[in-house]
Amino acid sequence: MEGSFPAWVALVILCTLILAFIRVSRGPTVEDRLLGIQSFGTVGTALVLLLSLDGKREGYLDVALVMALLSAVTLITFTRVLPLEGETDPHGDADHPEDSP
Repeated sequence: MEGSFPAWVALVILCTLILAFIRVSRGPTVEDRLLGIQSFGTVGTALVLLLSLDGKREGYLDVALVMALLSAVTLITFTRVLPLEGETDPHGDADHPEDSP
């Protein structure tokens, strides 16, 4: 019975990955897509942690830690680079010179 537990949990986690992919592809706003991308990092980390528990591989715990840190850095980078809906470009509107005075 214990061997079926990780397989069942992996199936649920993969379903959340599919839902996150739908959110990224259909997200009506940039914020929804960013949350979907963040979900990829979270779900990937959960899958690696599940593999580390199932196969008794302690090295995977380090990989999961690095994935979690990279996921957080990626979200911070995306929020700093991509202007959110309704905001102006913090670096000026160089792409749209007709809007400048």
